[in-house]
Amino acid sequence: MAKLTLYPVGNGDSTLIDFADKRLMLEDFYNRRDPDDQRDKRIDLAKELRAALEARDRNEFDVVAFSHSDDDHVGGSEDFFWLEHAEKYQGDDRPRIKELWVPACFITETGLKDSAKAISDEAKHRLRVRKGIRVFGEPDGLEDWLSDQGIDPTYCSRLITSAGQCVPGFTRAKGHAEVFVHSPFSFRMEGQDIDRNNACLVFHITFFEADQRTPVMMGADAEHEAWSSIVYKTEQKKRDERLDWDVFRISHHCSYTALGPDKGRDITKPVEPVSRLFERGGGGCVLVASSDVIPRTNTKQRPHRQAAAYYKKVARDKDGDFLVTMQTPDPANPKPIVVEISKHGPIWLKISGVATGASAVVARPSPRQGPAHGK
Repeated sequence: MAKLTLYPVGNGDSTLIDFADKRLMLEDFYNRRDPDDQRDKRIDLAKELRAALEARDRNEFDVVAFSHSDDDHVGGSEDFFWLEHAEKYQGDDRPRIKELWVPACFITETGLKDSAKAISDEAKHRLRVRKGIRVFGEPDGLEDWLSDQGIDPTYCSRLITSAGQCVPGFTRAKGHAEVFVHSPFSFRMEGQDIDRNNACLVFHITFFEADQRTPVMMGADAEHEAWSSIVYKTEQKKRDERLDWDVFRISHHCSYTALGPDKGRDITKPVEPVSRLFERGGGGCVLVASSDVIPRTNTKQRPHRQAAAYYKKVARDKDGDFLVTMQTPDPANPKPIVVEISKHGPIWLKISGVATGASAVVARPSPRQGPAHGK
């Protein structure tokens, strides 16, 4: 059975995905917890992931995907992973990465520092040797970079996946899942140079269990402009099923900017294409905000209570759940949110008694059935 584990790391992202064929994928890594601050309730992500690997009797991720280079998606990576490009990032206790996934801006963007630079250097190294790397999107600068390195871009075409394609190697027969790429687009949005949020990886994963399909949207930090483009282009191509979702890791840590340009007084009103996207959620859906505790008052910094009010309404209307990583099950002791993908649809394991460790399973049947999609 496939499952998602979403970690409470504050206003940051890290999600572990177990596929049915035992492949293991990690999307994003953010480990900035201060162990000397008792008020810091964020999880020790490195410790949690090492325990997860040990439980699976392995020390390698099949895929590590970084949605973009902001620190709240890469922070601390150079202290955790075995990186091939430099000996200082190597050691027996460091988990290895079989295949690294990055948007093209990790290759083309200059001036990166710290964790982002380490991952960028690793991606460039793997692209030079043409092994263990997959790059998403095809901005002009990527071909320019390859040419500057003396590499014929055609030699790297098998390592590049564009928006609107499925990632090779994931099918109903292999992995019991399809990984469809919504973003980044192969062009710059008008008036922008590098906009990391709107050039981030947005995946739509369809899991198959028996006759059941469970679509999952991994939103990264996409803003409403990118979501609008995703909806328009997907509808234009008549691939509406790629907008279906039963689980939605909502984008940008519950910021109103993922829904629309205006925060609103009590609830954020999404722009019309984004509203259509959330209408496609299935009954008993699960929405997860990878964010700090939702504030009760108006704030400039995310998460925004107005955005949370909209997501709560979506969940309520669909008999679903809206969860926040840093307040599940309780803000004083947040725990990873685990969503299993069953033949009945998504099941999230709800911790009902932190002190006793008692747990309950919340499950609702989903109506989505049918054969695998085409590309």
